[in-house]
Amino acid sequence: LARRFPPVGELLHLIPNCCHITMKAYLLGALSVSFWLAKSMQLPQVVQETSMRQEPGSGACSPTLQSDREFDLIIYGATGFTGRLAAGYLSMGLPGAPRWAIGGRSKVDLMNLGSELAGIGSQPAVTALVADLQDLESLKAMTRRAKVVLTYAGPYELYDGENLIKASLSTCTHYVDITGETNWKLEMMRKYDSEAQARGLSVVQSAGFDSLPADLISMLAAEEVAADGHGPPTEIAVLWTKVNGWKSGGTLASANYSFSHHFFLGSYGLAPGATKASPDAAAALFDEEQFYYSASGVDVPVIHRSMNLRFPGAPISVSEASSASVRSNQETFLADPRMQTDPPPEHPAAGEGPPAWMRRGGSF
Repeated sequence: LARRFPPVGELLHLIPNCCHITMKAYLLGALSVSFWLAKSMQLPQVVQETSMRQEPGSGACSPTLQSDREFDLIIYGATGFTGRLAAGYLSMGLPGAPRWAIGGRSKVDLMNLGSELAGIGSQPAVTALVADLQDLESLKAMTRRAKVVLTYAGPYELYDGENLIKASLSTCTHYVDITGETNWKLEMMRKYDSEAQARGLSVVQSAGFDSLPADLISMLAAEEVAADGHGPPTEIAVLWTKVNGWKSGGTLASANYSFSHHFFLGSYGLAPGATKASPDAAAALFDEEQFYYSASGVDVPVIHRSMNLRFPGAPISVSEASSASVRSNQETFLADPRMQTDPPPEHPAAGEGPPAWMRRGGSF
């Protein structure tokens, strides 16, 4: 849902081992998008021609304002399960890693995390920034210090995630999240799409397992078909053959919140004005038996939005399903003896998720 879609080839290049380990899809997908925004994002020409420094307001953001930032990236919600994984990944001292900081509402939890991260690599102590999602001014004080804020603090609607979008737009900061809350995304799009475009900023949502893998590979396929100059494909089908992993507490909480508070928007809920096409034609691309894929209600609206942005007016049939091998692969994966000695939490609470062996061995 980037307000200006980056070249998908660049994103793919930035995702190491892109199809290995489902938990990595949550942190590496979002981190890759964030890195790209921090390092490569070019503001619109009208903004680039503005040489004077400006304070955050309602007009286009000055390039000078972004270039003077203390950090490339802030990981917000860093003390949660997936945020902690992302912070640990950055602490490994990767080549070309951004200047980064961690953020959250609890100073004690952030300081404890900082101490843990100090023992991972040889990097200097990470800066901890305290900001509460219910305190807009504290969020602005945080976001104006970075080029990009990446938030893992969900469920996003429940925890006032809108305030972080407001703060980011106010302080000329790009925003990335991993939400799967389609109704909330539509509300944010309606409220802030025009402002993001006017300010030359990107608001990127669903940059995790929902829905980056399906959206990215669909766009790569569509771009390849369209490369002959005869237009985009008429059908795109995503078929999952393996989804081996386990849910985290945040993912479970977000799903439960959406099920109890949201209604299904339909496949074109995020692409108003798009030319509609039945999914049946796309589903027919695969001969094998297909089964319901649990995240299709999140992924397919994102794919339709991306296709409508890239190929406006083109009626593209989109389907997403699971093959029979998903179940058999899961059964094999979950037959591991460590399911008895080091099992994942059956109903993970906030801050809980799959153990290390599942994160290393999971794949899709």
